[in-house]
Amino acid sequence: MSEQAEPLSSKSEGRSAEPGADTPEVSADAIKAVEELIDHTAAWLRQILAAGGEVATMLRLELQLTLGDARRILLLGLLLVPLMLFAWVVFSLLAGWLIWQAAGSVAAALGGVLVLHGACIAVLVRQLRVYQQSLGFRRTKAHVKRLMQGANDESSSTDGRD
Repeated sequence: MSEQAEPLSSKSEGRSAEPGADTPEVSADAIKAVEELIDHTAAWLRQILAAGGEVATMLRLELQLTLGDARRILLLGLLLVPLMLFAWVVFSLLAGWLIWQAAGSVAAALGGVLVLHGACIAVLVRQLRVYQQSLGFRRTKAHVKRLMQGANDESSSTDGRD
């Protein structure tokens, strides 16, 4: 009985008497294929890192150019505001002078300039209202509302079937 107990114990442990009998032999081709795969993966990772570095460098340089242009745009915008105001004043004076020449009345000239300014203010206020109404992500809200209605419809139809 002792002879039978020994093989049972080695079988129950999952080991054979020979060392290395459980490990399958790996062919040289398989080892070579794994090494090639590792080499290709390492080369691929190096290429990704190089491309990422190039993209980061390009992004940094373009950001510097963009910031430089943004400063120039801001400066030109600041210079443009007083010039536009001055041009508006001169245009208003010209309109008033032309009305004074045609009507011969200073009151008519001032009234004409006032009407011109009022018309411009009315157009700007109308545009402000249009822009205010377009604020608020209307299309996104409508899309979310449709999605929620669809989800509610699906949940109500599945609740009725359960």
